[in-house]
Amino acid sequence: MKNEEKLEQIKHRISEQIAENIKSYGFPATIGRVIAAIYYEGRALDLDELAQITDMSKTRMSQVLREMVHYNIAEKAFVKGSRKDHYIVEEDYYQTFISLFTTNWHSVILRNRKIIARNRQDLQHIINDTSVADDIKEQAQFYLNDSTESLAYYDWIERLIELFESQKIFEFIPKKTGSNGS
Repeated sequence: MKNEEKLEQIKHRISEQIAENIKSYGFPATIGRVIAAIYYEGRALDLDELAQITDMSKTRMSQVLREMVHYNIAEKAFVKGSRKDHYIVEEDYYQTFISLFTTNWHSVILRNRKIIARNRQDLQHIINDTSVADDIKEQAQFYLNDSTESLAYYDWIERLIELFESQKIFEFIPKKTGSNGS
């Protein structure tokens, strides 16, 4: 096997490794393949180039890029002389993880707080209803108390997110020198 072929094989393995890592964070593996494609090309790429490199349809590629921009791990880049949209990716592994982690958990917290607020309102209505049997009120009170614990848990997650977003996490778990992002 020629050295160029070996390098291409290694590049493919790295791309798949990144895809699997992204997948383990709960996101589509295609995001990892796009990150690898842009990162290893070393320049901003347009939709057509990315679709060709990753062997994805332009429609799917467009969806993936929108997701990546939403997650703050990709952004449009100006390329002189081109009318096409070009994209670059976050090159700092730590920041990519932080962006994915925090985006995911922000939506989880928001969704769950809305559900809890609706449940608490309904539970309070049950508890205050004089026609409701005591055992039902007792169960409603149990759920209400549990929802208070849930809110405390989501507050803890929110503080954890802030630790990541402010990058104070690195005061407790420092980045290793010589690694990407340091």
